[in-house]
Amino acid sequence: MASKTKKTEYIRERKKATSGKKRKAANRTKGTTKSAKTLFKD
Repeated sequence: MASKTKKTEYIRERKKATSGKKRKAANRTKGTTKSAKTLFKD
């Protein structure tokens, strides 16, 4: 049986990986680079 500490560490690890799932997916598809319009203000 896993110790309480190991259980807690595992839970936190999974929480960090799963939190912000939508944002992370959007970053993967759309990217985080700003558009030319916002960078250079036409």
